Amino acid sequence: MGAGGERPDLFLTASRAHGGPAPRISAAMIVRNEERFLAGCLASIGQEVDEIVVVDTGSGDRTRDIARDGGAVVIDYPWHDDFAAARNVALERATGDWILYIDADERLVVPEPGALRRAVALPDAVAGRVRFRPRVAYTPYREIRLFRRDERIRFRGRIHETVHPDIDRVAQTDGMRLVDLEIGIDHFGYEGDMTGKHARNLPLLEAAVGDDPERVFLWADMARSLAAAGRREEAEAACRRAIALSAAARANAKQHRDGVIAWLELIGLYAGTDTEVAAQLAREAFAAFPEDMALRLAAARTALAAGEPEAALVLAEPLCGIDTDSFIDPLMAYDKRIFGEWALDLKGAALLRLGRRAEAADAFRRAGELAPGNPAYRFKAIAAAGRP
Repeated sequence: MGAGGERPDLFLTASRAHGGPAPRISAAMIVRNEERFLAGCLASIGQEVDEIVVVDTGSGDRTRDIARDGGAVVIDYPWHDDFAAARNVALERATGDWILYIDADERLVVPEPGALRRAVALPDAVAGRVRFRPRVAYTPYREIRLFRRDERIRFRGRIHETVHPDIDRVAQTDGMRLVDLEIGIDHFGYEGDMTGKHARNLPLLEAAVGDDPERVFLWADMARSLAAAGRREEAEAACRRAIALSAAARANAKQHRDGVIAWLELIGLYAGTDTEVAAQLAREAFAAFPEDMALRLAAARTALAAGEPEAALVLAEPLCGIDTDSFIDPLMAYDKRIFGEWALDLKGAALLRLGRRAEAADAFRRAGELAPGNPAYRFKAIAAAGRP
């Protein structure tokens, strides 16, 4: 179902009834040394698109051969430290009516075969927001990954490139809309140690904030990379810059909400060194974004660390009742442990400090059921119950 409850297949039927051809879809990708992931991505999109355009920015492995074997048109394009420029090469080569923007370490997820083709049959839609899952065991959020091929729509930004501004302009100019789709994309590339990626991204981010100094996400992500590099004072400054920009951008939901990332990073900078400052920061952040679940958990954790178990319990309790299989925040993804293992562990600790030992033991036991590979919860449950 699209936004407003439309049946996309009805639009497709109407289009064919009037003799019009079904819209064609081009998948547009940029790659470099992706032999580990690429075949799986191509398999996930092969029956859903009409064309695959792969821009290779300098692979030294079998990536090009895998792409060609998967039916893709392969274009060699030298890397210029600019993700948008590379993606726009793919857009310029694509011939479909619609563009599916996807990466090699991602997989298209459709509720049934042909769902992507039915989705693009909406006549008044300029783009579609898919259910995007950025990491394994995370909840999804909405992200534009499907849009009409239009010379007015191009990627912007040398890193964390985006088509959102152009799509918004085209939608307003042409009286078209964005729709939410029951199509999914799952991303696998952020698993494991991210130190190398942070080091790679930092020079690009430092240049990108010069190009687009008002974009909150760039400052927030630069703060993460600076913290990973041990540049704490610069990381804090970047956090505070992102937070200030976010506060001034309430009219732009995405810009405003990206401030959460900076708040979380700033709280983390103090969590291990000054629990009182961390708790105060978490209270300020949660007051600014009371709908954000990660900030709720951070506020609960820092309250407990600051010796406020009652406040921690009040904050943690609602997290334990959220069904992660159906939950979706339009703008933010969450580690599912926030709603299960971590929230229950925090709840148990708060209850234990309040002397409610039986309830604490039950919370630890439930956390252990969700994380059977972590024996610490079983030991905490036993200790809380007072059993030997």
